Amino acid sequence: MLVLCFLIPHPALGQGKQGGSPLCTQDNALEMIRQQVEVAKNFNTTQRIATLIRAADLLWPYQQDKARAIFKDAFEIAEGTEYDSADQPERPRSLLIRMQVPDQRHLVIRAVAKRDSDWAKVLVQQMVKRDTEVAAASQSSDSFNKLLTGNRLLHSAQQLLATDMNAALELARVSLNYPASFMLTHFLYQLAQVNQQIADQFYVQALAAYGDKPMREFLYLQAYPFAWRETLNTHVFSFHENIPANFVPNKFLQRQFLQTLLVRAQEALEVPLKLDDGYKDQSGTWIPNTVHLLQGLIRLEPQVRESLPELLPALREAREKILVSVSVENQKLLMQPGREVSLKPVQTFAEQVESAQKLADVYERDEVIAAAVLGVRSESLATVIQAIEKVSDSDLRGNLFEWFYFQRATEAVKAKQFDEAERLTSKVDGMEQRAFLHVELAKGLVNKNDARAREVLEIAITEAKKADATTFAARTLLTAASLYMKIDLSRSIEVLADAVNCVNRIEAPDFVSDDNSVEKTPVRRGRGGQYEGEYLFRFYMPGMDPEGAFRELGKIDFDAALSQSSLVKDKFQRALTTLALAEICLKQPQKQKRNRG
Repeated sequence: MLVLCFLIPHPALGQGKQGGSPLCTQDNALEMIRQQVEVAKNFNTTQRIATLIRAADLLWPYQQDKARAIFKDAFEIAEGTEYDSADQPERPRSLLIRMQVPDQRHLVIRAVAKRDSDWAKVLVQQMVKRDTEVAAASQSSDSFNKLLTGNRLLHSAQQLLATDMNAALELARVSLNYPASFMLTHFLYQLAQVNQQIADQFYVQALAAYGDKPMREFLYLQAYPFAWRETLNTHVFSFHENIPANFVPNKFLQRQFLQTLLVRAQEALEVPLKLDDGYKDQSGTWIPNTVHLLQGLIRLEPQVRESLPELLPALREAREKILVSVSVENQKLLMQPGREVSLKPVQTFAEQVESAQKLADVYERDEVIAAAVLGVRSESLATVIQAIEKVSDSDLRGNLFEWFYFQRATEAVKAKQFDEAERLTSKVDGMEQRAFLHVELAKGLVNKNDARAREVLEIAITEAKKADATTFAARTLLTAASLYMKIDLSRSIEVLADAVNCVNRIEAPDFVSDDNSVEKTPVRRGRGGQYEGEYLFRFYMPGMDPEGAFRELGKIDFDAALSQSSLVKDKFQRALTTLALAEICLKQPQKQKRNRG
């Protein structure tokens, strides 16, 4: 129960306290934080840890000893949770699925690293040592769990890049002791956005760590030196949108990688790769990594010809020898849709669609067109629409249209082409997606054309309220309330009340695990209509969560924000909004001395 919320009179909504509320003091803020730490004892483990992390971070500058104790409690709870769940055999053995559920220890370590990087290093060492001991005790050498640990270390390192580069690099270096994955490439590009020189240096360390590892790990190093956006010949297909606009490929790194690759190719000719150095694709076909090595050599040839011509003869020789050594059966794998390796230049969008039209099997044709559309970058709107119209499967065709219009509308907003963005938004079927796009459009119009911004915001609000009560609808309303704070405070508070009502209708509202993305997964069928998995259409729709929205309103009208916070029914969300308001008050000038112990 939020005692402070019920011991004070609620002011009339909309009557802002521009000069500061008498309730918003450091002493009251510290008491609010103490209350939330106590309340959190009744939360589930994940919610309790999140609350403790937030409370400890706020307390750190004011009561560091208490903050340390809270961080320590959070880490101990996280440790217990991780080891209790480790014995559950039903846990999914999918890296992508497991990465969606964070290791709570990493959440604590990231928060600690922002305040005390040395302590964070100690916690990492403690975590790694304990994991090793548990694995040894169970006589387990589970490669999946090792891969998962490496990914989580890199994910935590990525999250720390903006606040503590040294702590981020420390975690990333520890990850090099674990199997490589697509996360390594993603982290390198993310690091390059902050400092490419440091990213290049880290790549050298990664190459030293994985240069002699199995091909299924080594090949994740091929993308970064050549600024590839995607890797097709690795265990997990990955596409990297985070290559910095000013990224400059490093010829020294290109040479280092290629020389290592050529050595690996020669070794593969002399001593065949281990039978287990490969993996099954989605259809269950075993793909030996000799095939992927060959794919890498072939794809590298144009870039080697341009930037490292002195190594071209050696590459061609290795390619031909590997091709001859590959069995006829495995050579056929190179000709299957999605894995074709050709010495011809990469096909243009039009050529891909034309090739698809020549396929007799309708499902195979749809798959090739869908792949072309999902990989499109700069083709004209009309050209892509014509291609999508050729897809026979109505469900796949509808998802392609919606995804494509959504992507182009988002790009139009970023380019400040507001009329075009509004036209494209009207073609998106999903209510939540349209509401999000209208809010994004309003962001560009606020303080430039407030009258039109209001019109667009009201459309977004109407669409969000008509949609099902989801976190995406709530984010739209919370973001709209935040935007209205710039032009109409009274309307802002009304919309915030609508957002609170939406949140209250969601069972166990969670504004973290969905990664701000709506995902649609229509069935993917290959030749003859055979089930081959699912497509993934991802609609990235970031927006305000309750904590952020209440923090913004609290800066303008603390009393109104406090009043609205008491109406949030979910105890965890109410705790987070209360802590956000406490943060505002902690920054108020201190009027009297206080025991800081």
